[in-house]
Amino acid sequence: MLKSLVEKFSPVYFTMVMATGIISLAAEAQHIQWLAEGFFYLNVVLYPLFLLLLLGRLFGFYAGFKSELASHENGPNFLALIAATCLVGNQFVVLRHNQMVGQALWLFGAVCWIVLLYVFLISVTLRREKPPLETGLGGNWLLLAVSTQALAILGAVLLPSTPPGTADVGQFTVLGLFLLGSLFYIVVSTLLFYRLTFVRVEEQEVGAPYWISVGGSAITVMAGATLLSSLSQAPALADIAGFVKAWCVLFWVVGTWWLPFVAALRAWHHLRARPAFSYKPAYWSMVFPLGMYTASTGRLAQALPLPALRSISAGFIWIAVLAWAVTLIGMLVHLFTPAKSTDPVLA
Repeated sequence: MLKSLVEKFSPVYFTMVMATGIISLAAEAQHIQWLAEGFFYLNVVLYPLFLLLLLGRLFGFYAGFKSELASHENGPNFLALIAATCLVGNQFVVLRHNQMVGQALWLFGAVCWIVLLYVFLISVTLRREKPPLETGLGGNWLLLAVSTQALAILGAVLLPSTPPGTADVGQFTVLGLFLLGSLFYIVVSTLLFYRLTFVRVEEQEVGAPYWISVGGSAITVMAGATLLSSLSQAPALADIAGFVKAWCVLFWVVGTWWLPFVAALRAWHHLRARPAFSYKPAYWSMVFPLGMYTASTGRLAQALPLPALRSISAGFIWIAVLAWAVTLIGMLVHLFTPAKSTDPVLA
């Protein structure tokens, strides 16, 4: 059982850590302390557990690990590790004021970002036989943007503790990650929009990963709004603050536009196909964008400042919590239903 669990462990489960982490941070910003603390302690358990399972798969079942990482369909899922690492780092910095753990997780996330991102992109680029766009490109490709912006956010949170001699370099690095993540989002979301509007869409294809279109734009807002607080203290970059602020507003509007679109696609799938509910790890990819939209809206309201946006954040957090709870119940039912006892537990 344990061998099958490790061999089939999906990196998509790191989106559960992502969803739990961002709801915790959103709750902290709204002074809902019990929720922030409870989700922090949950991630302290989940993150190392999932990391151990992934490392066990890497060292125990390398061939399968390598094959999946190099695939167009599943390779981007490994980038969820980076975003999860950075969000847990954010929790330690914001909730525990532990800069040391935050810095260690940022460094680990940066190493994983370099290795996983380049290995994945080089592998799919050099692959001789490639799938068509409609099967090879999915919403999980937006994890390129999400993982990059997650590094930018944790880097921005750590900037105040950066030694004075390296502060400018740190700010430039975070700005570079923010802009690169924005570019990844623009490129991938353009291809996704083309894929959805010009290629036939089957009912089963409108799955949870397309919700990352909301998460990708929202995390870009979060990264930019977090960076704004430190740009005014960097003489070389102060003039760019106005651009970053406008960029944040643009991406918030984009994310707000995506929300009803992907919700309508999901509703269409259920009304047309009427599928029986069956839990999948990718459902956490629907929870994370709701939490990130909540947190980024609150952060943008503070950065502009525009207090009216806070009411959106205050209401949306409970939608995110409800989605988190429903997905957790689905996962527990999946784990403990006798009929599925022969399935890989976390596959």
